[in-house]
Amino acid sequence: MPELPEVHTIASDLKNQLTGWRIDDVEIEKGYKVSPSSEEYAKGLIGAQIAKVGRVGKNIVIKLSTGDYLTFHLAMTGRLLLHKVGSPKVAHQKVQLTLSDKDKKLVLRFCDMRMFGKTTLLPAKELGTLKQKYGPDLVLEEVTAEVFLTRLKSKSISVKGALLEQAIVAGLGNIYATDALWLANIHPETKTSALTLESAKKLLDSAKNILLEGIAHRGSTLPDEAYVDVFGRPGSHQNYFRIYGKTHCPACKSKVEYKKLAGRGTYFCTVCQK
Repeated sequence: MPELPEVHTIASDLKNQLTGWRIDDVEIEKGYKVSPSSEEYAKGLIGAQIAKVGRVGKNIVIKLSTGDYLTFHLAMTGRLLLHKVGSPKVAHQKVQLTLSDKDKKLVLRFCDMRMFGKTTLLPAKELGTLKQKYGPDLVLEEVTAEVFLTRLKSKSISVKGALLEQAIVAGLGNIYATDALWLANIHPETKTSALTLESAKKLLDSAKNILLEGIAHRGSTLPDEAYVDVFGRPGSHQNYFRIYGKTHCPACKSKVEYKKLAGRGTYFCTVCQK
């Protein structure tokens, strides 16, 4: 599943490539559900210019010249790909936008293999509602250790589970949460109620560092190759994982433990993460 660094990479590339471009045409695969409806979706997009590209949590958010927002959530296996006009249709393609800038033309393709993704034409007044669904963004916002600790303690669950809840912290998915906990020497099953301000500060710093590393490496592409950037290129952060997917701890060489927590596969060292 694309996590914050992957979505951040895609949003940044779209910002650099498509700001100022006009949407000339919209094609939606028959039977694929967009919001509000295929007709209203296309009508609201055609003729609009891309004014700005950013993200809210794991949502890619494109501000249009009309004031509305085009959003994409990639969910587990979604992709956004930029191709030349006339290039062959790609696997699992659901939505295609034809874009132009003077004499240049491109198509932006939204692919959704498992049909868990989502694209929405969002009225300007509803952007605030979208933002309210998410906790603070550790990359885009300045978050203090005090605020971070308060949010983690808002639910009495494992710290790993809390990190995965988007309403507590935005965008921090399984891979990066796993590595952040190892870097902070915190056992993933530690209850949030047991966290101290000192441990929260260490975890906050570790999470920021891991996310920024992931962005610098343009995301992580696992063996299933589900994630690629808008140009179809894989990320390289999988070559820099700290403990995720490892058999032995990089620090103490002990055997890495693996178990499912909050429904996600979790790697940890019982020596370094007491």
